[in-house]
Amino acid sequence: MASGEPCSAPEWPCLSLSNNVSVPKPGPGMALVKMHGASVNPLNVDLIEPVCKYLPASAPYHCSKGTFGNDGAGTVVAVGEGCSSKEGDEVYGFFAGSYAQYSLTYCAIVAPKPKALNWLDAGSLPVAALTSMQGWKATGAPWEFFHNLTVVVTGGQGGTGVFALQLAKAFAPHARVITAASGAGISVVKKFGADVVIDYHEKELFAALPDNSVDIVFDNIGQPGTADKAMHAIKAGGVYAVLNGGAQGKISDHPKEGVKQISYAGVKPNTADLSQLAKFFDAGTILPSTVATYALADIPAAFTRQLGHGVYGKIAISIEAGSVQASPSVVV
Repeated sequence: MASGEPCSAPEWPCLSLSNNVSVPKPGPGMALVKMHGASVNPLNVDLIEPVCKYLPASAPYHCSKGTFGNDGAGTVVAVGEGCSSKEGDEVYGFFAGSYAQYSLTYCAIVAPKPKALNWLDAGSLPVAALTSMQGWKATGAPWEFFHNLTVVVTGGQGGTGVFALQLAKAFAPHARVITAASGAGISVVKKFGADVVIDYHEKELFAALPDNSVDIVFDNIGQPGTADKAMHAIKAGGVYAVLNGGAQGKISDHPKEGVKQISYAGVKPNTADLSQLAKFFDAGTILPSTVATYALADIPAAFTRQLGHGVYGKIAISIEAGSVQASPSVVV
């Protein structure tokens, strides 16, 4: 559980494991899910670290308190009135506290788990993969009006990046996909669909691209100033979309004429998009990228790993009775 007060690696003293939390009951439109897998997202760590103290009152998120974790996969064990899911359904999606053996969710923000994926892979991807898919859709994917399409993912080797690369190819198989990476990440992004990789230790991504050479930029990193650096490379009629986040990136104040800009606020959980995403995974069009797995009791170590270098994909949390002292209501 999170205390509501922030803390830092490597001790993470504000996090604790509890076996004295009652199993919740689903209300109208909700389901109770026995969790099998969850994931670590940058937001989960941000809302534990001291940075969360400085979020404005108007922000949608604040320092975590109680059971936390926001995506995962599991089996429905009870439903409330008006829920479209039923007991026994295997689902994945978004939860109100996925770092637990049992978690509540609204039935409108989960979908049937991809049949091709195991619990850990399915539980690791809802936030990252859906963020990327909805980001591309905001730019017009599947891009029926672009010919000889060239797209850029600013950061291809992270959690959202590995899915953004694959989804670009899923929406437009013949698209030319460009991204930035370094070290071992270069082979990772090539595996997931990058045609051109700029080593960002050698040259800044947009400094390496010619004028008027790309159609769409998905800036999933969102560093300040990226929009201005990108404008010269985007063709008139093209799109620049920035994922808003902790890096404080934003659209350009001086865009090139004819370039559409999108300030993308982030993932919007819904069953329809999760179902579309599941079809991509079941068809093998997109592959999971789980790089490490931690037990429920080891979430502090997982958070420390998330903050380190070389996380080329997603960190999964295995939620099994054997990973904690036996109790049906253990949460962290």
